[in-house]
Amino acid sequence: MASKEFEFYVKADLSKYKGKYVAIVDDKVVASGDNAKRVFEEAKKKTGKIPTIAKIPNEEALILRVRWK
Repeated sequence: MASKEFEFYVKADLSKYKGKYVAIVDDKVVASGDNAKRVFEEAKKKTGKIPTIAKIPNEEALILRVRWK
């Protein structure tokens, strides 16, 4: 089963973040910016949780999820 953050990333309209890093906690973007480390730190400080970080592509992207056994 996919994480809540991954499900959000796949389904959400994140087009306003094109070319940026986003920090996702549960089912929302809690921080965004050009520097992944800063975005991570800001999100962790705001929420007290470890965020999932993603870079939103400038163009459409194919996302594949592979489960290894």
